[in-house]
Amino acid sequence: MNAMAPARVEAGGTGLGARVLSVPGSPEGRFLVHEPLGIGATATVFRGTDLADGRPVAIKVAQGPDAEHAERIHSEARVLASLEHPAVVRFVGAGIVPQGEQWAGRPFLVEEFAYGGSLAERIRGGAADPDEVAAWAADALSGLGHVHSRGLVHRDIKPANILLSALRRSVVRLADFGIAAPAGTAPEPGVSSGTVHYMSPEQAAGQLLGTPSDIYALGLVLLECLTGVKAFPGVPVESLVARTLRGPDIPAGLGSPWVSLLTGMTAMDPAARATAPEAGEMAMQLVPGASRPPRWPVAAPLTGAGAAEPAPAGLRPAS
Repeated sequence: MNAMAPARVEAGGTGLGARVLSVPGSPEGRFLVHEPLGIGATATVFRGTDLADGRPVAIKVAQGPDAEHAERIHSEARVLASLEHPAVVRFVGAGIVPQGEQWAGRPFLVEEFAYGGSLAERIRGGAADPDEVAAWAADALSGLGHVHSRGLVHRDIKPANILLSALRRSVVRLADFGIAAPAGTAPEPGVSSGTVHYMSPEQAAGQLLGTPSDIYALGLVLLECLTGVKAFPGVPVESLVARTLRGPDIPAGLGSPWVSLLTGMTAMDPAARATAPEAGEMAMQLVPGASRPPRWPVAAPLTGAGAAEPAPAGLRPAS
């Protein structure tokens, strides 16, 4: 489903709690809204239930009537509807809260619910096991390869936007495509783009971004997973300046395979960085017993009239 449509809300409760939202094809209501999972700058995320099959979902509602907030949800829905990969959160539906309700007119999107929390929560207590990180890396890079093949740049890869999954098809899900954009899109004046501690040098400098920017950001995420510390700590300005002057310190003690992978992902020159498929192959070699091809192929890029319309998307609260 690519189009937003009016949603009908039923039942009592405050805000959207205990409400039922409908989407095209289910005018009697399909998604039961439960408690909020988190509140971000542009959206609030609720736990929900898909009444069509009883499965849990995440329901993301624009934070306010602001046009920018609404457009992010609309764009997010369009992008997620165009992506289909085990390592990308699955799009379920979208709609608009109807008139007469507290949040009337606000668009919402519905995504699969990831049970395992985020990488941010997982590594809060320190470094993770390298074998586990290797599996995260291989699946995240496979998902990024799919996103990049559609001509999109995520632009906000960080631990909080990589969700853990209990499903065997992929141990992670890429989420929160709220500021995703076609490669080469100029930054919007006054609009937040990315998270300071994971920005690539070119993103920190306000330049046009290509897919290598996501590879760099994921490299910093993996390095943090392995060491338990941010590669470029400090206040935002200090962290950003350091990014433009030097590459991250990659401990030799991680072993030459990890050093090679992370060095290839975090080269200062975007053109020198590994692509998602290249880095994915290297990561697969780090997964125990994984001298095998990737578990799913990267789709060929879409071109011409059949190309998917890119724009922003996501799961966790936008930041």
